[in-house]
Amino acid sequence: MTKEKALNIFLGFLSGIVATIIGTEVYLLLFTNYELIGDFEFIRSIGLIGRLTAIGSLFNLLLFTYFINRKLDFLAIGCILAVIILTIVTQLV
Repeated sequence: MTKEKALNIFLGFLSGIVATIIGTEVYLLLFTNYELIGDFEFIRSIGLIGRLTAIGSLFNLLLFTYFINRKLDFLAIGCILAVIILTIVTQLV
């Protein structure tokens, strides 16, 4: 794998993580009285972190669609990798 491909996968991964965090925060601000950063321990303790991550991943889906439409395949691969890693980490937390 070339350096450029690896960099694009990494950038897609980072953008996927950021998109999921932003999506989760937007959902929390619009539909609840919680904040992701301030109330993380409470959200984790009541078992909602997995559901919130899934909702936040909808922003990641939009980003993935953008990457695919622009034929930025390695960025899209990184975006999918972010979803996989977030799913595993969410199950462990």
